[in-house]
Amino acid sequence: MQTLSFSSPKLSTKTVVSLAVFVAMALVLKRFTFGTSFLQISPVFVASVLMAYYLGPWVGAVGAIIVDQLNVLVFFPGLDFLGFTLTAAVTAIIYGAFLYQKPVQLWRVVVAVLLVTVIGDIVLNTLWLDMMGTPWQGIIWVRVAKSALMFPIQIGISYAALKAVARVRLKVA
Repeated sequence: MQTLSFSSPKLSTKTVVSLAVFVAMALVLKRFTFGTSFLQISPVFVASVLMAYYLGPWVGAVGAIIVDQLNVLVFFPGLDFLGFTLTAAVTAIIYGAFLYQKPVQLWRVVVAVLLVTVIGDIVLNTLWLDMMGTPWQGIIWVRVAKSALMFPIQIGISYAALKAVARVRLKVA
């Protein structure tokens, strides 16, 4: 039994259309983001989890890149920083590696969310904010506290969403 999966579905019309639906879902969910420039809370992780679950790590990463760049182009023109795009891609790869073509199990969701929280939210995004001029020493503890608060919430919502879609057994890709 494999613990991680680094495969993706064959690129077909159905896969591309599914990707477009998940991208649209992510863009809508991204509009519900609130907080300051260095501390944001957003439900967009649900779309990332579902995209990676159905489409795998690599197609999910492409979708995450598209979502990030479309969000910048449409809603925040001129404020593009490719570090956040890299974080979105890494997040999708992590989710896809643990969830794609695997049974929905709580430990998979916990490990995936933990890795995304530590690598993406705390390390990479804090690094990008530091590179953009916000000293990491001033924001790291606020970001760690936010991540600690959001960790169980993200696990619960992700697990519930994955259990619900696994029960329905949609053939997306």
